[in-house]
Amino acid sequence: MLLLSRFEVSGHSMVPSLLPGDEILVSSIPYLFKSPRLNEIVLLSDPHSKKRMLKRIEQIDGDRLYVKGDNPSDSHDSRHFGWVLRRFIIGKMIYKLS
Repeated sequence: MLLLSRFEVSGHSMVPSLLPGDEILVSSIPYLFKSPRLNEIVLLSDPHSKKRMLKRIEQIDGDRLYVKGDNPSDSHDSRHFGWVLRRFIIGKMIYKLS
């Protein structure tokens, strides 16, 4: 469980919202009390490679989420790997530090 962690953004998939080098806080605490909601930015584990990535929730269907990067021309997201089960969500981005 990820209570609160600091991460540095790498890659361009969330441009213009998040730029490479931006620092953010991610927490799993919000999802202990409520379900993920549309437009939230989440840290998730790629269902295939287990690599961590930041994406925005575009659609919710029960326990499945459709996630996309804000920069679709440079984002590996649900358009490539499909819907993501809720269990692959590590936490919610709660604050942008820089």
